[in-house]
Amino acid sequence: MKILLTNPPWYQAPTAETPGWRGVRAGSRWPHTFEIHSHSITNGIISELLGGYLPFPVWLATCAALIRQEGFDVVLRDSISMGETYASYYAFVEDCRPDVILLETSTPAVNADLRIAAKIRQLVPGVRILFTGLHVEHEQVEFLQNHPEIDFTIYGEYESPALKLLCALRDGTDLKDVPALIYRDGDHVSKTAPTTLPDISKFPWAERESLPNQNYFDGVCGLERPQLQLMATRGCPYGCIFCAWPQMLFRGPHYRMRDPQDVVDEIKENLALFPYKSIYIDDDTFNINKQYVVELATKMKEAGIGGRIPWSTMGRADLMDEPTLAVLRDAGLFSIKYGVESAEQGILDEIDKRMNAEKNIAMIKLTKEYGIRVHLTFTFGLPSDTVETIERTIDLACSLPADTVQFSIATPFPGTEMYRIYKERGWVVSTNWDDYNGSTVAVSRTENFTAEQLEYYVVEAYRRFNEAQMTRCFTSEETRDRLKAAASTLKTGDRVVVMQTSRVPFTSWIISTLDSLGLEVHLVAPLSFSNQFTSVLAPEKIHTFSTGTHFHYLNHREWLDNLQTSYNFKGVFIPYSFDSRDGYADVERLAGHLGETVVGMTLKGQILPIGKQTTL
Repeated sequence: MKILLTNPPWYQAPTAETPGWRGVRAGSRWPHTFEIHSHSITNGIISELLGGYLPFPVWLATCAALIRQEGFDVVLRDSISMGETYASYYAFVEDCRPDVILLETSTPAVNADLRIAAKIRQLVPGVRILFTGLHVEHEQVEFLQNHPEIDFTIYGEYESPALKLLCALRDGTDLKDVPALIYRDGDHVSKTAPTTLPDISKFPWAERESLPNQNYFDGVCGLERPQLQLMATRGCPYGCIFCAWPQMLFRGPHYRMRDPQDVVDEIKENLALFPYKSIYIDDDTFNINKQYVVELATKMKEAGIGGRIPWSTMGRADLMDEPTLAVLRDAGLFSIKYGVESAEQGILDEIDKRMNAEKNIAMIKLTKEYGIRVHLTFTFGLPSDTVETIERTIDLACSLPADTVQFSIATPFPGTEMYRIYKERGWVVSTNWDDYNGSTVAVSRTENFTAEQLEYYVVEAYRRFNEAQMTRCFTSEETRDRLKAAASTLKTGDRVVVMQTSRVPFTSWIISTLDSLGLEVHLVAPLSFSNQFTSVLAPEKIHTFSTGTHFHYLNHREWLDNLQTSYNFKGVFIPYSFDSRDGYADVERLAGHLGETVVGMTLKGQILPIGKQTTL
């Protein structure tokens, strides 16, 4: 039997009137979409679909390795990480002609994936199609009854049940013994009992050989790509009402750990096979078990991983303490994500976060004191949120020493306790699964807020956080004098260009400061940023590219060479989010095409020593 495990394309091309979008699905705790503004196809690949956040499909890749052990002919296809077109994907499936397709779907993608399944059914009539992943209808018999284009669904954590299903299909045994399965049984649809969660230490390492490993990326506080992503633990014993994986995949507050040595061995082997520049341990809550964290970090240090390559993870600040932070720092922990959600202890209690707000704040500050970068997440629209609580949460975010932040709208993902509560109270404003794409669009309201008001607060929070960071670093004449000194080789009237490579307020400050020095300032930026600089630059001085949202040397070198020929820039200025210059290699190379004087400046107001030799 040939088995195709697939994360199919999920995107929409832009038009002249509206932007398009790209989605992330498999491997994401919150499948969602990103806006795109252009759409160029080369050999079945859309370059604009690549370059930003992209999670590794850990479930698909682990399942592929598991069923390969059983002797199946396995093909793993992650079209999203390839930037693959629908046409290319369908041609591949038709040529592959698998016997069974396992498709990891999700709530916001499920309607698109049902259309994909129907198309595949036309191309490969005899194929059997299995839907898995983060969607509540996978455990409802009505879903299979209503969608003849699919044959099976598996609900919850799916690797072990998928293996048992495939073995039953191969051997002709009864499907009633396969756990967590919904299937057609003659004229009826049957459902089996949930699966028992497996010992993840007995799983094989995730398959990576057939995947575009250079594209997976979560740039927590400045991590570089290519990035190795993996999981050391699964699950979380806490009860946050909005968290989908523990409620829908693990089906409860279960927590399992891999053997620390096995994790280190997986990292070492993959580092030997591919030139990764960073590591992200994508656990639900990395630091649940202090003894485990210390043992794993110690083994990483002993293996020479931490001192050689930066790594990051996600945890709870209130579970940290100084001895653990010391071990993590010595093991090379570069950054960590902490969930804060709200400034109000009562709201944290209400959403079953079980977090001590005061200790949370103290440990965030201590983490920064240990030199570990911090990314913080906040949520608006929790059940008892008011204008006052959201204002206090924004004030808290602006006061904490975070390197980066994420402000989100509380979204009741179908299948979670939050969805049940919001639905019961009449707060869910959309039951169209396509709307649950997790970006800045609200699908619910609360007693105190409309959906539109919540969307406003997300925008306002980012504005105020960026402003607060700018105020801390850029109000003094000393900072302005540093930039002026760095530009001292340039003459009044010289044309210079600023690259949009950090936060908009920071780039705008650099533009305004250079303009006050009598320089003719231009900007190069992705198309999506063009309207955000019209208050500081005339439109003819804003030069945009539509090929993606990041600077890539091969994609943009010729365009920038032509721009330099037209304008003869004398200097180029690079805003840096982080003083380590992580992730700026292509930007620095491209800067060498735009002027003799190259100046870098960080969000902390420091001038970076960038000479011509570093840009060529």
